[in-house]
Amino acid sequence: MSESRIAEFDETFVSLFRHATPDTAARVAEKLGPTARLSVLRQKRYAPPQGLGDWVAAHGGADEVQALYEGWGLSARQAELVVGRRDLPAHLDNGLVKSLGGGRTELAPATVEQQWRARPAGRFRLPGTFSDAPRPEVEERVRARLGSDERAWESAFDLLAGGFPGDLPTLLQTAMRYHSTVAAPCKHVDPGIHVSWLARIAPGDLPARLLTRLGAWPLSQAASGSERARLAPLLANVADPALWDGAWGGRGTSFNEVKSKNADVERVFLHRDDPRLNEWMLTGITHPKLRPAPAIRLALLEGRPFGSGAEYPLPRTEAVRARIAFPPPTPWDTDLLRLCYDSREPGLVAQALSAAWTSGEEVLTPYQQLVAGIRLWGAGQAGVLVSLVSEDAADIREEDAREAFAEALRLRSVKPLYTAARARRERLDEHLDEALRTWRLRLPSTLRESDLYRLTQSELAAVSRTISDDRWYDVDWDLVRGRLDAPEARDHHKATRERYGVLLARADCPADVARTLADTYFTPLDLLRIYADRDTAIATLSTGCLTPWAPRSGDAVPQTAVRAASPQPGWDPAVTVEDVLRHAHPARGVVRYADPEAVGRVVTEALEEARSARQDLDEAELWTQLYRIVPHCTGPVPELLRLAAALTAGEERVDALPAAEFVVGPEFDDWADKVRSRLDVFPSHWNRAVRLLAAGFDGPLPALLEAAQRQGDEIPEPNGALADHCAPALLLGLAPGAVIETVVARLDLPLCTLLARTTYSTDIVQALVRRGDRQLWDALLDGNRATWPLDAPGYGDPLDWRGLRMNVLVPALLAQDDSRLNARLVREHFVWNHHARRVRAVLSGTPFGPGDEPVPVAAELLADFTGWTPDSGRELPEWTSDEHFWDLAEPVLALQALMAVRQTNHQDGPYSRLSLRQSLTAATTIAEAGRFDLLQYVIDHWHIRYPWRDHLDERKLFEEAAALRSAEPLKTRLTRLG
Repeated sequence: MSESRIAEFDETFVSLFRHATPDTAARVAEKLGPTARLSVLRQKRYAPPQGLGDWVAAHGGADEVQALYEGWGLSARQAELVVGRRDLPAHLDNGLVKSLGGGRTELAPATVEQQWRARPAGRFRLPGTFSDAPRPEVEERVRARLGSDERAWESAFDLLAGGFPGDLPTLLQTAMRYHSTVAAPCKHVDPGIHVSWLARIAPGDLPARLLTRLGAWPLSQAASGSERARLAPLLANVADPALWDGAWGGRGTSFNEVKSKNADVERVFLHRDDPRLNEWMLTGITHPKLRPAPAIRLALLEGRPFGSGAEYPLPRTEAVRARIAFPPPTPWDTDLLRLCYDSREPGLVAQALSAAWTSGEEVLTPYQQLVAGIRLWGAGQAGVLVSLVSEDAADIREEDAREAFAEALRLRSVKPLYTAARARRERLDEHLDEALRTWRLRLPSTLRESDLYRLTQSELAAVSRTISDDRWYDVDWDLVRGRLDAPEARDHHKATRERYGVLLARADCPADVARTLADTYFTPLDLLRIYADRDTAIATLSTGCLTPWAPRSGDAVPQTAVRAASPQPGWDPAVTVEDVLRHAHPARGVVRYADPEAVGRVVTEALEEARSARQDLDEAELWTQLYRIVPHCTGPVPELLRLAAALTAGEERVDALPAAEFVVGPEFDDWADKVRSRLDVFPSHWNRAVRLLAAGFDGPLPALLEAAQRQGDEIPEPNGALADHCAPALLLGLAPGAVIETVVARLDLPLCTLLARTTYSTDIVQALVRRGDRQLWDALLDGNRATWPLDAPGYGDPLDWRGLRMNVLVPALLAQDDSRLNARLVREHFVWNHHARRVRAVLSGTPFGPGDEPVPVAAELLADFTGWTPDSGRELPEWTSDEHFWDLAEPVLALQALMAVRQTNHQDGPYSRLSLRQSLTAATTIAEAGRFDLLQYVIDHWHIRYPWRDHLDERKLFEEAAALRSAEPLKTRLTRLG
């Protein structure tokens, strides 16, 4: 039961409660009790309602008054209320008592005063926090003190950069007496002092002038959190590539440190549409992983604007124009060249075509070569094409392309290129694979969720238009449907989405294809399709779960759902943020990211509806009930308020809450025995109860149990709104093991998939595995799982998912003795997880189940290393690298075992993980298979296994076996070892 989860639930309530009227908030404060009031007051993101603050000042205990002051400060009225109390809370902090004085002055939060008075000045990080930035109130005080006096601002910056020992008020007073200070301006400022905030809030053009004093510094060193993005626009104004380099990540800064923070900085730089910045982004970023995506670099080369109002093409510097020309002064990297086949710039097309024929690697496919030739011809660059194609076109490896280019030049006509391209398009399977590969490069990120969530909807919409208008690639949607319906695609949704998900970026993607490709938790690509049409959007928000209790992607799903509903240049969604709040499930996932005014409008509407339905509504009781049910309810904002209003009449929650919400609530433990008693050992009763819950049964739990016992009533289809609700799995987990087995065998596949994504029951997991359906195995292996809410009965029992997966799921899957499943486990789930024993058993065909027959090794698993040689240039997959494979009969795996090393600390060199006997056994396996190229590889890389002068006898033995091309020297030594 983690503090972060408690804070999440309370934060949702506070984000709604802040819109209560002062009078109602004051009455709620009394009902909540001291523990709940403290929970509300200690929220970091949302100020408590004024009425609650006033009540705490007038009646709250010392810890509550202290929490109000420390987190949010006291208004003049609240200070007067505290001082005017006859029972002035004892044990108040002496600092607060002194500050209260006569009680008629507004008091800023304690954190503001701590930052304001901290020594040395600018030390803003408070105990228990991670932010080095000042609070807005501190910044406002600095602005008020220094005003528009530029000399005073410069003096303050120099004093702060020089390590001024006093507090901030003293520093500002000293800075304003700049005429009496003789200190020389700091030219090179240590970014570790964190002075960038002062430069950022300075007036006029001072920010740029002050920031230039920081020199070549990584922005991640000078600022953290939101401060980094706030500084980026200022740094874009400074004509200093060293500062740009620092903003982007900086030399010497690890890639992992800046990867997740660069999206906002990159967006700021791109939207400037500044020729100098564009040139630097193309030529000045040396780290290949920090460079913009190929699609963005191509747009920069072609002069396409990113901001609003700029005309195409943008001005380009001489350096950029030179690199667009053909031949270029320096070549572009391969990923960018792969996009240039269809560029608007003939020089880039020529560069791509030249690289395709001379680089020795596949830069362009044969079809793209033909398209590039057509593009050059249409641009009036036939002369360039002639210079690229030799007389016999021998540089073109593909026969059909070679003949087409030769014929085009002979006839001086582009028609042969069109004919050859048309013939390529008729090879539908090949053409679709090529299109998918090309469009993936046109995305400004990969298809991984963590990268997609950094993109705005307008950026994806722009990509969608580019991909949809690509005239060289038409999509045969029937072919796509056939592929998605293939067993391997259905059985492995994650891999299928990674391969075909880019089709969601096409504006003409059919609805059924989009539904098949949609992730369980919608990414921006899914929302691109969903939010384009209002009816589709409302239906999806109403029936689809935007985020489960705890999605793998953290807060990215609800944050993107809200952000995508906000209009942006180039993106006009069919829904508003209010629509998302009215319909999205669950409410607590989205309210924290919605504009407070939008939340307030939806709350006001829901309260008006509640007042209309119940004339005697006690609003204070409504908010009190809402506080209690928010952690367990998955409905949208209006539904939460309706349920809270229903509870104000004094009904028991079991009779008022929908069964699906009550089952995951803290009171369900009291009903567990009653559920077992009512449903008994009849599988049909449990079956109906689970199906009713999954279908969105909206009655209370007693009504659900009655309906489950009635036979013959029709049950509707499962409701997508409960696609990740844990109630069906939690309810079924109460049944006896034999009943669970029978129920799982009878439920249809979608319902079993729901159970697979949400269950934490050993019996249910084993029953799902034994059902033998690959889609269920896929759902169980997928790490994107929903978890039960905080107070759900049995939370974390019997095991958390990691333990359940290791101790129950994996053994149950292995017991199926299925070759394809074994291969998947080895390749995806046994890597670096200490499963060497299981991998060895799979490779040797050992059965895990009750049968005695050897289990064949899947061909795709053997293909991972079959035919590998040290000169092949192909990397072996991670799963093959394990020292425990030293005695397997596969020579490549024996090589991998020989090359496995340990390094005990930073001073010691690498050292083999194998003993002498194990090393000789592995080497003998290699030699007996006749793979002396692998043995020579070990000899050539001996320094990887041992320092050069260690184990010379063993090394000579290996060299003797390789020279004689015989395993006998190795076997003889093994025999002597006994």
